Amino acid sequence: MNIAIVVNPRSGRGKSVNGARLIESILRERGHRYQTLETGSDQQELCDVITDSDRVLVLGGDGTVHHLLPALEQTQTPMYHFGTGTANLISKEFGMSKTPQIVVEHLERDVEPLFVDLPTCNGTPFLIMVSIGIDASVIHRFQEARSHKGGYRAYIQPILRELFSPRPASFSVETNANPPYSQAGILIVSNLRSYGGGLNPCPHANPCDGQLDAVVLPCRSSLNAGVQYGYLKIRRSMPNTKRMIGERFRIQCSGSSAYVQVDGEKADRIDGLVDGRVERDQYLDIALDGSQILIHSPESHHSRNVR
Repeated sequence: MNIAIVVNPRSGRGKSVNGARLIESILRERGHRYQTLETGSDQQELCDVITDSDRVLVLGGDGTVHHLLPALEQTQTPMYHFGTGTANLISKEFGMSKTPQIVVEHLERDVEPLFVDLPTCNGTPFLIMVSIGIDASVIHRFQEARSHKGGYRAYIQPILRELFSPRPASFSVETNANPPYSQAGILIVSNLRSYGGGLNPCPHANPCDGQLDAVVLPCRSSLNAGVQYGYLKIRRSMPNTKRMIGERFRIQCSGSSAYVQVDGEKADRIDGLVDGRVERDQYLDIALDGSQILIHSPESHHSRNVR
């Protein structure tokens, strides 16, 4: 077996690098070949190495996988995620381990890969979700603060700032299956059901079904948002929660501007946005066009039907 190992050395305060070394040692002992590259390597070299491999093992957070999506789509090599970030939603969604011995055992298992939908936001691929509103504003504040704290502790200050100075979004959203709907609050369009913090706003989202799930959480203040998330924490929804399913979503900002996050990161690389914000009367176009990546996930609960 030939494994491409892609490591984000800045992720997890050394966890990704240490994990890669342990996995390399186990692979050598078991007679497997591997080649290790760091994120930021030449894109063509990265694609060539991944193309020549049976699996690609990514060590880093969800953002690391997000930035590798173009290469994963191009090469169509099954990917396994060793999560060393804060939320690690991708590895949790697909039942992936963070124990090196088990990771190698999973890589060795000969199973059909999952064909996973790869939606786009204004043409940029994403895997987990896109959201606008207060939760996205927290992501913006988090990245702009550049805290040295690790894990969820780093979100305390951004959340407190959002609590006292909330930045909700006003928008209208329409899908290929629903008429336009206008609201103020938080909008989440999900490909995966995983969200973070034990909250799954779209619990029935399935990345293998050719559909996207969306939820609108009406709220004009951080207190309202807290109540909405409190209901989600106990697996319930408030009566004013709006749910939608579709292949395409068109979102228009009707306020002064709205903060956007993609796969848990500030959406400052999305075409048409201003520093990760969608301005008044501008649009976000979120769509599935048949693109996909392959996931190597022996323990996944998702169907392995090939479309």
